[in-house]
Amino acid sequence: MSNAETALLGLLAERPMHPYQIEKEVENRDMRFWADLSMSSIYKLLRKLETGGFVSSSTKLSDENRARKTYELTAEGIELLRDRVRVYLSEPELTKSRMDVAISNLAVIPSSEAVDCLQSYKSALMERRNGYQALEGFLKHEGCPGYRLAFARRPIHIIEGEMRWVDDYVNELLVQDNE
Repeated sequence: MSNAETALLGLLAERPMHPYQIEKEVENRDMRFWADLSMSSIYKLLRKLETGGFVSSSTKLSDENRARKTYELTAEGIELLRDRVRVYLSEPELTKSRMDVAISNLAVIPSSEAVDCLQSYKSALMERRNGYQALEGFLKHEGCPGYRLAFARRPIHIIEGEMRWVDDYVNELLVQDNE
């Protein structure tokens, strides 16, 4: 079960939807950044989940008199989603980072240049953190439940940890240069 499939099940746990509604939710929630859901993948994944018995579909006429296929979770889909949420909450995910590749090859550039690059990196992190702080403020203003607020707060903490690491590492590089 992929992250995209799990995210799709999560959307359908909120209410039955047709693919265009799902696409709008993905767009409105900026889910492309963390769920790898595109319009074409939504259709593909819905077919796969339906074949697996995790979602069911029904065709209804829209207000414009068009046939529209709506998908909803089955009991098996709800159990699968619950299982995935438990696993995701319990087990840390190993991530691959370009930063790890850069650090392992740091010897190819002067440390002064590395410091400049890392300071640019930190500036970009600060912009990203500010964006998540704005999102958190918006979600609070809208009265969103705590789990939605956690969605904005988690990246803030991760980014702030990365910013502290950058500061520590830049200081190490500066000390090395002065030795």
